Amino acid sequence: MSEDAVRALAKSATEARSLGHSTVSATHVLLSIAHHDGPARHLLDTAGADYETVRTALAAGGHATKVSRTRDLPWSPAMEKILHLSQSFTKKPFTPAHLLALILDHDERTTAMLKDLGVNTAELRAAVATAIREP
Repeated sequence: MSEDAVRALAKSATEARSLGHSTVSATHVLLSIAHHDGPARHLLDTAGADYETVRTALAAGGHATKVSRTRDLPWSPAMEKILHLSQSFTKKPFTPAHLLALILDHDERTTAMLKDLGVNTAELRAAVATAIREP
């Protein structure tokens, strides 16, 4: 995994905690990707899913629970599946764009949220696929 992908995963727990959520889901990873500069962030920005838009949508979702004081939050079941799938990408650096591709393909909640924000997820998937194929 690239340093950027590791950072996105590590920062996603901070994003979840700041929203009062008790697990780290793919939406928190998406939020972390949208927060840090890079090609995957650019793809999200272009699609209309910039950091502030995604964060506002998550905050408005009403899923906050008692703020966890523990350092480590558990991964949601969907995010565990995505992390397991990420281990099969061993031939080239696994980047935040790869994480984004897996989220778009395997997390219906995040995809539904993006659609609610007006994001054309099919176009975003195509843009991510193109970005991943480019050297």
